Amino acid sequence: MSNNGIQLKSSYTGASNWFRGNLHTHTTRSDGSRPPEAVIADYDSRGYDFLAISDHDVLVKLDGYQKETSMTLIPAVEVTARGPHVLQVNAEAWIEPHPNRQWVIDEINKQGGVSVLNHPNFEAHFNHFPQEQMEFLEGYHGIEIYNGVIERLPGVALATDRWDRLLTTGLEIWGFAHDDSHLPIDVELAWNMVQTENCTVEDITSALKAGSFYGSTGVTVTRVGAEGTTVHVETEDAQRIRFISNAGVIRSTVNAPEATFTLPESPDDAAQLGYIRAECYGAGGRMAWTQPFFIGTF
Repeated sequence: MSNNGIQLKSSYTGASNWFRGNLHTHTTRSDGSRPPEAVIADYDSRGYDFLAISDHDVLVKLDGYQKETSMTLIPAVEVTARGPHVLQVNAEAWIEPHPNRQWVIDEINKQGGVSVLNHPNFEAHFNHFPQEQMEFLEGYHGIEIYNGVIERLPGVALATDRWDRLLTTGLEIWGFAHDDSHLPIDVELAWNMVQTENCTVEDITSALKAGSFYGSTGVTVTRVGAEGTTVHVETEDAQRIRFISNAGVIRSTVNAPEATFTLPESPDDAAQLGYIRAECYGAGGRMAWTQPFFIGTF
């Protein structure tokens, strides 16, 4: 802690293990091109640790598939009809796609699941999930800051602009990166690396809620955390690391695989930053995004 009481709040647990997984996956149970067993086998062959099957308004029972894979399978639903899409991760029961998305989020939370607002910049108007609605809704855990399938669909896969706008209002929400796979070409485009001791449904769910994970399209983060007023990020393969604060302002750029950022000594100047998050840039456009470190007197 600094002398003036200002500090950084870290969501990272310091657990020794990182597990890779995708939480947004479709099969022939809705509009995907392959049956669940083929999709599961594909992700398994790529070395994934966990996978959520999240068909549109359909809860796929996974008990029969779990014995066929080494991955941890997580039940999920993409709540789709009658409104912008909301991802329900670790679904205990099917939820009605009620047009009142606050009701949907509340029902997900009652089940102990994780709620994610999907692909905000999807569609030709770049506004699948209106910003005003995301600011109005309460209790959700985060938004998709990268959605891989939109690389081949109208809109923009990247939505960190929407995330920064929400964070700047004071919301403490996490950034998720997903394939949203429908076709074989949609696999291994973006994933979450979750920091937890064990790769169980319960541990993964808890870590996602806590923000102990980062999103990636190919850059590997080996260590991330905060001590006092300093954020430290280490990677295997980043060529540039940027630290970003309120309103998406870039506060520092380091052309190296490892970097730190220290808050200003003035408590007023530090508090005005709101949060600090890191973007890690690698070869070929690959990226990774840490969760935000919120600034305050906690």
